[in-house]
Amino acid sequence: MMNGPEMDALNPDGEKTAMAGDRVPASSRETGRRANRWSRRIRLSFLGVLKAELLKLKSLNSTWILLGLASALMVGMAALSAWTITFMATIDITTGKTLDHPKPLAAADLWAVLASSGSTAALVIGIFGVMAITSEYTTSAIQSSLTANPRRGMFYVGKSLAVALYALASGIVGILLASGMLLLFARGYDVTPLKDDQWRIIPITVAGFPLIIMLIALMAVGLGALTRSTVGGVSTVVVLLMVLSSILAIVSMAVSQVSWLGTLAYLTPDMAMNNFLGGSIRSDAVSSVSVLQDYWIPEWWQSGLILLAWVAAAWIGGLIVTQRADVK
Repeated sequence: MMNGPEMDALNPDGEKTAMAGDRVPASSRETGRRANRWSRRIRLSFLGVLKAELLKLKSLNSTWILLGLASALMVGMAALSAWTITFMATIDITTGKTLDHPKPLAAADLWAVLASSGSTAALVIGIFGVMAITSEYTTSAIQSSLTANPRRGMFYVGKSLAVALYALASGIVGILLASGMLLLFARGYDVTPLKDDQWRIIPITVAGFPLIIMLIALMAVGLGALTRSTVGGVSTVVVLLMVLSSILAIVSMAVSQVSWLGTLAYLTPDMAMNNFLGGSIRSDAVSSVSVLQDYWIPEWWQSGLILLAWVAAAWIGGLIVTQRADVK
């Protein structure tokens, strides 16, 4: 006679059937649950997501084309500006004749060449950042990406960090190549040293230039996530990095009653970027023009904060849309 939990269940024909606990031991069930939890953790680790996004960008031809074009533009702009500076050093401005001995080059002007060489490259980096996120939507790859990683916030952060790392690498390569090009043009010329208040342009250019390129890429990722359209995202980047500041500056100069629009021009992303990289170091010609301006111009560090605010607003907006909006 079997009693209690030791008694097996009987079917209608009187045959013994195994209990559910006998079919799957408790220890096996617990081991299976632990394996599932560990597999989910491994699959959704942030490093794994970042590695996947880096591989995605690496496999795209557009990544290498855009990053290569950005570095080439940095070198090209640096070469063009350096040629202009060295050429003007060999010419007498009053007579237009070539000097027997070239005038010395100002070190501040040479560093300013490096700082300004990324203005055009920033637009290309912006297009790269937009396409990195909008290609997920235009090709419907976002469905597969979110199936593999349902945590949308982690997906967005991983994508953003991957784009930022590629942009940072492009900025470092670009500034190194541009520096080499500048040294070739300045070779054989006397260079006047930097003044006391001009030394800050060295860390701003060397460290700040690649970081600014990275910030532009992050802003572009946010704009791409907000629009979820390559055309819309690229158009927004072009307006913010090229069109808006030019319109405000032209209207400010044309209409004296609205000269305060000149201040608004300095609040745009591209002017904030250029003013930051310039380190508020102006030549005598620029300083004389600045005296005539009756509107406020931010200092270089203020421009850095302005650009950071633009980046934060665009990126956080893209994060909110990615987390809450339905996938098309």
